[in-house]
Amino acid sequence: MSKIGGMQRVGIDLLKQLEAHPEVEVETVILRSERENDYFGFVPFLFRAFTTARSMMKRGDVDAVLFSAMPSAVLTSILAGTSRETRVPLAAISHGHDVIAASSAYQWLVARVFARLDAMLPVSRATGEQCVRRGLPEDRLFVTPNGIEPDRFGDSFPGFFTSRQDRRQVLTDAFPELAGKLDPGDLLLCSVGRQVKRKGNEWFVRNVMPQLNANVHLVLGGKGPESAAIGQAIADTGLGARIHSLGLVAEEKLASLYSGGDLFVMPNIPVDGDMEGFGVVMLEAGLCGMPSIAAQIEGIRDVITDGLNGHFATALDANHFADTINLYAEAPGSLDKMSETARSHIIEKFAWSTVCAEIVTTLKTVVQRKRDSGD
Repeated sequence: MSKIGGMQRVGIDLLKQLEAHPEVEVETVILRSERENDYFGFVPFLFRAFTTARSMMKRGDVDAVLFSAMPSAVLTSILAGTSRETRVPLAAISHGHDVIAASSAYQWLVARVFARLDAMLPVSRATGEQCVRRGLPEDRLFVTPNGIEPDRFGDSFPGFFTSRQDRRQVLTDAFPELAGKLDPGDLLLCSVGRQVKRKGNEWFVRNVMPQLNANVHLVLGGKGPESAAIGQAIADTGLGARIHSLGLVAEEKLASLYSGGDLFVMPNIPVDGDMEGFGVVMLEAGLCGMPSIAAQIEGIRDVITDGLNGHFATALDANHFADTINLYAEAPGSLDKMSETARSHIIEKFAWSTVCAEIVTTLKTVVQRKRDSGD
């Protein structure tokens, strides 16, 4: 898997779209690092971002300042005066965990940011609700989803196939050992992502997999703090022949995994101090024609349109998950049509060009509001 996290990828993709937008000129300050938590690199980045933004605001070179996530939006605390003076609004995108991170000092800072922002663009309604709970005025809330490039996987995309036979061939080409463990009538579930508690994979292995038909297999891609617990759950249930852990999946093989399986599963569970702000991985799966079965919880609620790109199941309801999946296990061919609608729905609703246009419209609104208010 790529070293770039979901939040970072979203920022990079949005930047490309803004740079290509005919009505937008972009000046950027970017933090680049191969380290997962580059705290030492982040401090000079904040200083550089602050000095660049303030200088451009004072010169009248920018109409608005947009922060791609809450960690950089902390600069609003020291840019607020310049914003009032120049009437250049400050806006930020929030992703979920960057709002609710459990630290009293950080939450104090979040409240200060919300008091000074002119607009917050949370990636989901659930993230927006968390922002309002922490003091963001509702008239500054503009819920805007994450997006995805239709050519997200570039040359590594094996092609779009609705036929299960063709999709299995894609899996065989990229993951021959995994494909060799499947019979033609098997249903392959797929879960990819950092293995943390909120993803619910251990819960799913213990509570849902034992209820699924014998022809249902699960492939897990990724690693994380819960990897050992998931491995123990697999051992305890005795389902090792039907649960396949791939570890980290190479970026160039992701599209083949999504294209070669049948259903993406996102069995998230509620966890204090954590949340799923959106779920970009479901956009990736859907782009490759893989519908999702997902817990109806938090930001996931904004990704699935039931019957088009997947189905919801009640969080922590093992019977609901099992019943929904077993319907397809008994008639896997019925997924062919949903595979097609999943891809078309993702492109129509979540293509970055569409999302970017929405963001530009929001920024125009905020710019005019700031000028009219004299704030």
